[in-house]
Amino acid sequence: MTPSADGSVAESARLAGEHILVIVGTDHHPFDRLISWTNEWLGQHPEKASGFFVQWGSTSARPSCPGARFLEVGELADLLDQADVIVCHGGPNTIAEAWARGQMPIVVPRLAKMGEHVDDHQADFCEKFAALGRIALARTLPDFTKLLSEAVVEPALFRVTNSGSQADQAVAYLGSLIEELVSRPRWLSLIGKGHWCRHRRRTGRTRHNITGS
Repeated sequence: MTPSADGSVAESARLAGEHILVIVGTDHHPFDRLISWTNEWLGQHPEKASGFFVQWGSTSARPSCPGARFLEVGELADLLDQADVIVCHGGPNTIAEAWARGQMPIVVPRLAKMGEHVDDHQADFCEKFAALGRIALARTLPDFTKLLSEAVVEPALFRVTNSGSQADQAVAYLGSLIEELVSRPRWLSLIGKGHWCRHRRRTGRTRHNITGS
């Protein structure tokens, strides 16, 4: 598996050994913090790097392990299915995908003060999810290091039950709606009185939007 020049994966992605998947999402804001934290952990455990796969998105930092900038639909689904541990940003869609596979993800929410998103809606959602015992919330690097070390040793501790419940689906759906509204200034322009028109940027390729914003 060799990423192409733009960081996409030319053939179906596969994890080796232990299956640790790290997802930053498709938002245009960089999320170097999550990549840097992952690299710092791998620097202390270099023998584990082959079991990691990092989707790094718009970050300037590069992972010190296999990865790709963005993933196609099937590639991401395969990686999620294989993963023993899922580490991700605080997008409700991504979290819901982990739940659908019985996983309690380790979550690092994007923060506005770090230039990682337009506001702190991810942090707000994640505090609620953590209080319900549905995610393992990493607010700091020591939190992240401890949680990731525990998950690598004992992935079974990071599991959820009733992952397909209506409550989980409702929470994820509400979160996705709010993320769309938060992102709307980038997409919408007002034309005519009381009418909105959505304009999507032309990218030349289709990106899987499962990771939210």
